[in-house]
Amino acid sequence: MSHALSNYLIELSAIHVTLMLGYWIFLRKERQYGIMRFCLLGSVVVALIIPLLKLPRLFSVEEPVYEFAYSPAVASSVVSVAPAQTSFWSFELLLVIYGIMSSVLLIMFLNSLRQLFLLRRKGRCEQIEKLRIYRIASIKGSFSFFNSIFINKEIDPNGQAHEVMVAHERAHAVHGHTYDIVLLQLFRVFFWWLPTAWIINREIKRVHEYQADNCVLQSYSVEEYSAVLINSTLTLHGLSLASSFHDSLILKRLTAMRQQTKRVSAWKLGVLSGLCTLLIIGFACTEEAKSQRAENSTDQSKAEIFTIVEKAPEYNGGIGAFRKNIMEEIKYPLEARQKGITGRVDVQFVIDKDGSLTDVKAINNPGGGCDIEAERALRNIPPFTPASQQGKPVKVRMMVPIVFMLDDKSKNPKGVISIDEVQPLNAKMKVNASYSEGEWTGYCLR
Repeated sequence: MSHALSNYLIELSAIHVTLMLGYWIFLRKERQYGIMRFCLLGSVVVALIIPLLKLPRLFSVEEPVYEFAYSPAVASSVVSVAPAQTSFWSFELLLVIYGIMSSVLLIMFLNSLRQLFLLRRKGRCEQIEKLRIYRIASIKGSFSFFNSIFINKEIDPNGQAHEVMVAHERAHAVHGHTYDIVLLQLFRVFFWWLPTAWIINREIKRVHEYQADNCVLQSYSVEEYSAVLINSTLTLHGLSLASSFHDSLILKRLTAMRQQTKRVSAWKLGVLSGLCTLLIIGFACTEEAKSQRAENSTDQSKAEIFTIVEKAPEYNGGIGAFRKNIMEEIKYPLEARQKGITGRVDVQFVIDKDGSLTDVKAINNPGGGCDIEAERALRNIPPFTPASQQGKPVKVRMMVPIVFMLDDKSKNPKGVISIDEVQPLNAKMKVNASYSEGEWTGYCLR
């Protein structure tokens, strides 16, 4: 859990910082405010989503497969690893700090919402089309919140300043600027430690003001609009969720109004699009590979069958009782006796986690039904006490040789069956492994 969360946060941070850097270099001095706004909001959406994506790898690399043989052993050595020292900055402590800071910022966000709803009760509401205009004496200047416009009660409703302010706030409402601010404020609440989470909140408000100014300038001349801005000495009321006509960007806004609007160069948009593509390839596609390796490793561990374990399986009464039960159960096949067939049958089986015998299979057959009889006998004997590895029950693959012989001295040969020593199965094992992020991961193939 902690590893997955930390990976997500690291990747989100890297993606958002990269996208904001691209915006700052290629778009910040442009005047196509719709594109700038789209890129700012897109940087947040992309940063949140890409770390969650799992896409196919574009370039497959053959991972090394190592093959080696091993022999059965009575017991395997146990390696003790000393526990790592716990750092003061543990994951739990960082999580507590994160929760406290996010809670404080969330309370501030909710308090701003509460203040705005309280302001609605204080003023007289006037409906103009889909907009609600509240005239309130306790605020300075004007600001908007969704489809609500708040304006100082002392401003003359019949004056040009009032008309221009309403037009400006209407532009904020029509373009849905409040939705942007709410989204980015929440982004800052949950990712407050990310510097770009604070920068983007300031930048989006700047773009909003420029975009609203452009809308107003379609109905008013630059001189008329500038005169209202210059003559106004009102300041923002201090509500961070509001879009305000009065802010600290007035001089920059006046300068921007007199600049000629130019289209954003196609190569700049191309570079930013390429940057997004590279981020998807770099993070989302490799995530699929990591996830696949983890799933393979998990699936293999669940189905893992050991041949060497720390504690071997035990049979009730010992190995002698095991042989006795087989001898009592097995019969010399009539067909084999009639045809004089003798030989050894090596029966491979798995002692499951509950001690039962599964996957019983004869790996050689002298004929005459000896293999079938050997498999039947093993399936019908009582279960083992299961093997264990690191204190947990595990599956173990074993083999028992059963020898079928005939007494040739008599005219009517009798079948003689002997059970050799039970042993772990010799095998060759392939290890599919890869080295990534400072550790080896992989699984065994049998």
